[in-house]
Amino acid sequence: MNRHNERDVHDALFHACVLAVAEGFPHLAVRDIIEPPHDLFDAALARQVAIHLMVARFGLPKRRVVEMQQRSREAINRALATVDCRLETAAFETHYRMIAKRAGELVDARMEDAA
Repeated sequence: MNRHNERDVHDALFHACVLAVAEGFPHLAVRDIIEPPHDLFDAALARQVAIHLMVARFGLPKRRVVEMQQRSREAINRALATVDCRLETAAFETHYRMIAKRAGELVDARMEDAA
């Protein structure tokens, strides 16, 4: 991974976030988190959590997420708003923090490997 390449950084963050979310939503396949089937609302929420982590936890600019994920600004903003709303629930916030911590560990390990 090249730390100075936007695509490499995005991909590393995305993969770490998806893997952490998959651990937090063990009933979902990774492929369903990446591209949720229309009828799996929990998979859509899981992807929204991954996107939220990329922006809120790791500081990736929304415009970069829009571009790299090939999603609309509205979809990214909706994901952020949905997760922000869910974070008002204590149980969800606790679970989110666990996923965020794991994502951080995965990113740190990836950065160490890249050094």
